Amino acid sequence: MSNNQPQKNRFGNTVQTDLPDDAPRARQPGHKLRTSNDIVDRSELESGNTQSASVHTLQGQQIQLVHIEEQVGLVRLETAQPASVPNQFTGPSYRNHSERFRFDGHKMLHHLDRVMAWQNGERFSPVHIDMGLTKFCNTACIYCYAVVQNMTKGSMIERDALLRYIEDCGRLGVRSLGFIGDGEPTLNPALYDATVLAGQQGIDTSMATNGLLLDMDRVHELLANMSWIRFNLSAGTPEGFQRVHQSKAKNFDLLVEKIRSLVAIKKEHNYDCTIGLQMVLIPECYDQVLAEAELGAELGVDYFVIKHCSDSEYKEIGIDYKDYASIEDVLKQAESLSTEEYVVQAKWNKIRASEETELYRNGYRKYDVCMGTPFLLQISGNGKIYPCGPFFNKERFYMGDLHDGSFFDLVNGDHYWNVHRDIAESVDVHKDCAIGCRQDYVNKFLWDIRNPPEHINFI
Repeated sequence: MSNNQPQKNRFGNTVQTDLPDDAPRARQPGHKLRTSNDIVDRSELESGNTQSASVHTLQGQQIQLVHIEEQVGLVRLETAQPASVPNQFTGPSYRNHSERFRFDGHKMLHHLDRVMAWQNGERFSPVHIDMGLTKFCNTACIYCYAVVQNMTKGSMIERDALLRYIEDCGRLGVRSLGFIGDGEPTLNPALYDATVLAGQQGIDTSMATNGLLLDMDRVHELLANMSWIRFNLSAGTPEGFQRVHQSKAKNFDLLVEKIRSLVAIKKEHNYDCTIGLQMVLIPECYDQVLAEAELGAELGVDYFVIKHCSDSEYKEIGIDYKDYASIEDVLKQAESLSTEEYVVQAKWNKIRASEETELYRNGYRKYDVCMGTPFLLQISGNGKIYPCGPFFNKERFYMGDLHDGSFFDLVNGDHYWNVHRDIAESVDVHKDCAIGCRQDYVNKFLWDIRNPPEHINFI
């Protein structure tokens, strides 16, 4: 055991070590640290003179000694986990299980060919496109950003235009499509055929849906071809559902049974499609967080993710991001329900934006230029193409319409690239853009590449 108590170091700062009393000490360890030069002799740990068990361990840990050349290091392992792990600290390892989905960040490192084309000033196809299939919805969620984007009942991308666009994406080498735009995708009857066609073209697809109108007779086509299906559900009870989604309480039970059936079909047929739930965090659903986390576990979905509420540049939804601090303990309690099969995760980077500097809290970015739109494009549910969702209906940034011609030709045309250039050269990201936009993570990555530190070869 260790009896080390906090003490002042030679600089007047409080320090506390965790050196076991019976651990062997190195005789000539080197220079002093900020604590002292009282260092454990790790070679003695291995010699058999002292058992590794004498090293202080936390509850649920065991010690493993690692040999590298003539040196011995000590690694703390969770006793319930295997000792052989390819990556202990980042990525989808057992130490960071939830990161297999990488909800709270980006995946640009896996698309360096497009990054290189961008660096070289070449034209290239988007890696991913977010798109609506309609401009209207069968619920009325009180946090809905699409309302800001001028929803239009009955407006949708027509079948022929949608399928032609999917084929063009295949020719261009677009890698993924997310049917997660400004309207409810299941209101477009071409959804299912478009998903199958995309699969044939080698394009990954996904969908965010309220799920109420999901055609259970055709879900095999979705499960066989989509990478993931996410249900936009910000409630764990019928009462919460009625309050937040402004839909009848009985529809909550309808949705829950559809999700339960979808999970059962996935497991029965061994489909790879990931099924998850997403909550948009607003004060009106704070009391629903734990209920939905428990519901997700009971339904057998793969994950439950909790994200910040995106507000417009005019803050029309009225989100006070500082208020998120009051719910952090509940979010952590929800995350504790994660298991090997079920991930509960809050998108902390954006939820904790209020803890940043005053500038960042008020919308100021950590980059000065938006460079991400060529990598992550967005298309409205009426077929109109814009560089990003917050600029829907702003004609200056209008690129074209899927109903009017070839998407392949558009991406290879001058006007498309002139709009991207206009975004990079003219848009003030600190004032003109929505807080927590879709391209935010991508922009941080590209900004670092475009603005390298000195001495980059000293990696």
